[in-house]
Amino acid sequence: MYNIGDEVKFDDELGERKTGRISEVLSDMDSYEKMRVKNDVIQYWSKKLKKFVPVKPKNIDTVFFAVQTSESFIEFVTPKEIL
Repeated sequence: MYNIGDEVKFDDELGERKTGRISEVLSDMDSYEKMRVKNDVIQYWSKKLKKFVPVKPKNIDTVFFAVQTSESFIEFVTPKEIL
């Protein structure tokens, strides 16, 4: 898995290879408001448990990374798209 601050490579929607640094982990799910990566595990803040817990395998497809490819440009990349 990848952590915030890691440099990664991915292919954009046009098939061009790009490199950037992960700046944030996000999700499309409303309940996954606060997220982090710790020890290579993507976690979200559980309001019910009042602590960070791993993202459920069935919801991993809602997760994506904000990858800064230049000083002013950020791309959103799923974990599966990272090479």
